[in-house]
Amino acid sequence: MIGFVSYGHGCAEAKPLSCIIIDDEPIARRGLALMASHHPLLKLMGVFPGPLEALEWMKSNSVDLVFLDIEMPDMRGIDFAGHLPSSTLVVFTTAYSEYAACSYDLDAVDYLLKPIQAARFDRAVQKTLLRSADRTVPGPAEGTVMLTLRVDRRFMNIAPESIVYIEGVKDYVKIHTDTERLISRVTIKALLELLPPERFLRIHKSYVVNTQRVKAYDSTSVTLCYSGSETGHGVDLPVGASFRGELHKLRLMQN
Repeated sequence: MIGFVSYGHGCAEAKPLSCIIIDDEPIARRGLALMASHHPLLKLMGVFPGPLEALEWMKSNSVDLVFLDIEMPDMRGIDFAGHLPSSTLVVFTTAYSEYAACSYDLDAVDYLLKPIQAARFDRAVQKTLLRSADRTVPGPAEGTVMLTLRVDRRFMNIAPESIVYIEGVKDYVKIHTDTERLISRVTIKALLELLPPERFLRIHKSYVVNTQRVKAYDSTSVTLCYSGSETGHGVDLPVGASFRGELHKLRLMQN
């Protein structure tokens, strides 16, 4: 789950994304509004029961992001999306999974299936932040995008380069850095989608490694430079049989 509170040296706050919610279902509207209004990466500007009200409001206002229901009586969300400026990003929300393909065709940032879980909502916000070209968060080095996760009910900024490896445990991940181990409720697959692909490689169903920390490897294991290990010298992680073909990328990614 994601947020933007600054922790540690060199971290900076992210500018919240302005957003509105359009949904004809009162319960869905209230649920989305509650999540959006309490989310530190969002600034909720309005909640509308239908597209026509939202269109009127947008004649004199603009937002970064629209949470948009697909099936509504006055106008379908898919049609409404066509009236939005190209700079406005869209996350579709619906109770019908068959609309997923339509949302991707329209270049929506994400597609949320109702009932929407908080963790899934947070992932959609993180994707939106990364898609928004003028909203990258400077980290220790200029231009570094910070990964922001909810850890122990608090939001933390994490510089991707500080991550040594990630361990997946069901619906959680353990993020290992040299100084701490952070646990967050997100799947390893979802987290991998948010990390720089040129730096991180999945070597096992349960492990993703920072390729810049690889000390040695063969077809069965990868050794990482990791001062947070019990010995202080490194850690050995297994290579899954179905991921052995990925090892050739290590040499390319380390150069």
